[in-house]
Amino acid sequence: MRLVADIGGTNARVALCANGVIDKGSVQRFSNTDWDSLIDLLRAYCDAHRGVTVDEMVIAVAGPVHAGRAKLTNRNWTINADDLAQVFACERVVLLNDLGALGYAVPMLGADQVVPLCGQLSAPYANGQALVVGVGTGCNISQVITKNQWTVCPPAEAGHISMPSAIVSKLHECSCNPDAFLTVEALFSGRGLTAFCRLFTGSENVTGEVAISHYGAPGKTKMTAAIDTYAALLGLLLRDFSLSYMPSHGTFLAGSVARAISECAPERLIKVFQEPCRFRLQETPSLFVVDEDGAALLGCAQF
Repeated sequence: MRLVADIGGTNARVALCANGVIDKGSVQRFSNTDWDSLIDLLRAYCDAHRGVTVDEMVIAVAGPVHAGRAKLTNRNWTINADDLAQVFACERVVLLNDLGALGYAVPMLGADQVVPLCGQLSAPYANGQALVVGVGTGCNISQVITKNQWTVCPPAEAGHISMPSAIVSKLHECSCNPDAFLTVEALFSGRGLTAFCRLFTGSENVTGEVAISHYGAPGKTKMTAAIDTYAALLGLLLRDFSLSYMPSHGTFLAGSVARAISECAPERLIKVFQEPCRFRLQETPSLFVVDEDGAALLGCAQF
């Protein structure tokens, strides 16, 4: 039996699965603050399922993963695959970045698990490419390559690349100093949204959350304009990513910032994303928002 887990910065979800199918009755949610370590959390879960032999684990972590080790963002947990294998007597333990886990889930997502912004969701497919773009605490992508029903999601650190020139030009146009946003993640993240809204409105009291909550409200034209402009900037980024990775089966948004912007200002986002591009093969590229809390668990089951 495989144990799958989605370890976020605040909460964790754990479940059991066999042959790629999650036992829905086994899904359990934990608050990370109740536990000193992931080992303690998983030990409690396994103690509650004593009749099950867990021989492998696939764990998605909200943080960087390298060589079987992971550091949980927003919490002082270091996770080691070898330690987990030894403590729980597992034959195999795999650690995935949480966005990578979402990538493995993408080929299996149904129409009720995504919100379409433009285009239509393909049926589960055997061959093709898709892209997951996460904008929340940070920013990154997961390229999804599927061939003959086998999926691979190569690791990436797209949030740390230099800012694309089209976005730099747009920042100049709206009198926002691009030197404040030297990398993609510096702008496209929770802290980046707040920094942009403060520059755009000229108010140090504005946060991204406040600007979103006041979007479209009477007398809040500067905040509304800031979110509209940010949506256009996100559209430019997604347009560049679409060209770079050619996701024939669609681009899938994840993360709190991406979801909030797609809800507030979808028209601005979609308009820029769909603008004609000389080298893009798809005339109407597809864009979706992942709307499935258990998507990372599903990806761990499919890995």
